[in-house]
Amino acid sequence: MIIHALCLIAALAGAAPLESVSAAGAGGFAFRSFKFTPSAAVAAAPQAAALPRVGTITGGMNHSPVDLSFDRRAGRITGGMNLSPLDVTIDHEAGTIKGGANLSPVDLVFKWSPEKVLMEGGANHSPVKLLVDWKAGVLEGYANHSPVRVEFDLETGKLAGYANHSPIDLQYDKVSGKLTGGMNHSPVDITLVDLDLYDFLTYFFLFLK
Repeated sequence: MIIHALCLIAALAGAAPLESVSAAGAGGFAFRSFKFTPSAAVAAAPQAAALPRVGTITGGMNHSPVDLSFDRRAGRITGGMNLSPLDVTIDHEAGTIKGGANLSPVDLVFKWSPEKVLMEGGANHSPVKLLVDWKAGVLEGYANHSPVRVEFDLETGKLAGYANHSPIDLQYDKVSGKLTGGMNHSPVDITLVDLDLYDFLTYFFLFLK
């Protein structure tokens, strides 16, 4: 038992510190890889360092295949969806997200607190202002030339609201990683591997069309 405890302490001490970037919980890509640890997820933070370097989202939505890779070490999201290539870089020092997605430039800045993340700028040829309030369970603002409001429950995996001038009704299964339902007037059937709802909600602008 003593040897096991010493090994565990050594492993945790040698783990790379979490760095800050976009504000999700211990389950989120940006938050686990860059120090973003909302209060509700503090207890889970030590496990974050053990996560695989790359998480993926695959399947279909917006009447298009989805194949995305989230590289924690590089702070980069690449792949394709909405019938277009996607390549964005998260700079946690500058507090920016830049690149291209949905055949549009992405130029965003974000501000983080343990309970919220605010993202502002431009994407999808539209002004963007999205605020995720983890404690209240609400994502709201505007993007894609449309008001956005999504109420979510991270425990049950239920998301409901509206965006892109269409209703949102989604259900996330923590065991399988599947997110199903409908948004953007299209069925959604995608699978998140080594990612979760924190990532989907934080980078919500990517999934609009």
